[in-house]
Formats: sequence, structure tokens, C-alpha cells
Amino acid sequence: MTTATATRPVTRPSPLRHALRVQLRLVAPLTLWFWAIAVVGAVVATVVLAAVRDDVVTTVVGLARQGGIWVLFAQSIVLVAVYLRVHVAAGMTRRVFVRSSAVTAVGVGVLYGVVLTVLVLLEGVVHDALGWDTTVTDALLPGPHDSAAALLAEYVPMHVVASVTGLLVGSAYQRLGGWWGTLALPLTFLPLAALLSLSAGQVGPVTLAEPLGAGAATAVHVLGALVLTAVATAAHAAVTRSLPLRTTG
Repeated sequence: MTTATATRPVTRPSPLRHALRVQLRLVAPLTLWFWAIAVVGAVVATVVLAAVRDDVVTTVVGLARQGGIWVLFAQSIVLVAVYLRVHVAAGMTRRVFVRSSAVTAVGVGVLYGVVLTVLVLLEGVVHDALGWDTTVTDALLPGPHDSAAALLAEYVPMHVVASVTGLLVGSAYQRLGGWWGTLALPLTFLPLAALLSLSAGQVGPVTLAEPLGAGAATAVHVLGALVLTAVATAAHAAVTRSLPLRTTG
């Protein structure tokens, strides 16, 4: 007599999950390296400043915001340039790539904002223990930045918009080529430029007669970032879905 052995069916991840997994593997090492360098750099800079000035009254690790914005922007451009052709050559659709790249960009942008918030709060605890103040000198939004909510409202939208703007710039370069892609930068870079211009005293190109209060400025910043994220993602989708690609050498 023979006994039949039941075999479990092989479950394969959905194309979206597979694409997400691959893309997150691409961005994870750079994320770890960036924050490791940011933390070590902040510690060294704080020690040097304390030795020179006896105290440090501004956040040092918070300056990593500028680096994070441009790292995410460049990372998204590279993600489109490196992975889109591989994705299509593997038999997956542009629609899946648009969704997975958007989720990756937004997710990593949120992560950068949250990590920076945690680091600034921890830095504030250390400063308090040493009798130092902690001021965010390069903030776009008015008001104190000593709470998690205020820091998240400042940091998360900027990193997310930088990340999705990179997707749009990257897909435009793939669609238009080097020369026309560069000429199109004033349009494709517009979402990030628009967010950076949203502040208490200015909304886009319009300078306000009276600066907005802290609550109103924060609301404009967060809601504006949501709108710009949606616009940049939709434009990235429109460019990518009709993008002709050569998948063979």
C-alpha cells in the first residue's frame, strides 16, 4: 500500500507585495547608513561645540533634516532609474510599480520624519540634563518645537513631499530623456519647492500681510503637504503608465 502525502500549495506573494519587498531592500541600507552618520555627526559636533562655547543652545541633530530631504529626493530618482526597467522586464505592470514606489516613498518619508523627531526629543532630554536650551533654528513653522506633535508636523510632511517629488522627477527623466527632463525640472520639482515656500509669512509666491499664527501655519503646512503629495503621485502615475521602455539590450 502507498500512502499519499499532502503537500501544501506554494503561496506566492502578490506582485505589489513582491515589488514593495524589493524596493524596501534597496532603500533600507541607505536609510541605516544615513541615520548612523547623522547620529555620530551630531554627537561629535555637540562635543566640539560644547568644548568651544561651554554650551549648545540649538539642536544639532535637527540639522539632519536638510540632508534627509535631499537624500530622499535623490533616492527616489535612483529608484525609478534603476528598478522600473527591471520591474517591467520581470513581467510586472507599470501600475504595480506606481503603487509600490508611491508606498515606498511615502513610507520612507514618514520614517525619516519620525526618526528625526525622536532624535531631536532625545537631544532635548540630554540638553536639559546638562542645563542647556534646545532651539530649532531652521524651522519653517512658528511656535515652540518642544513637543512630538510640533516636530512631527514640521518634519514628516517635508520628507514625504521630497520623496514623492523625487519619483516624479525620476519618471520625467525616464520619459523625456536627459535634456528635456532637466528642462522640465521647474515643473517636476514644483511640489517640493511649493512646500518649502509654505510658512507663517508666505503661501507659495504670495507674501502675507500678517504672518499666520502657529496653529494656522501648521494646518497650512500639513494640508498643503497632503495635497502636494497627491498631486506629485498622480503626475508620477500619469507619466509612468504610458512610459515606453526597452526591456532588452
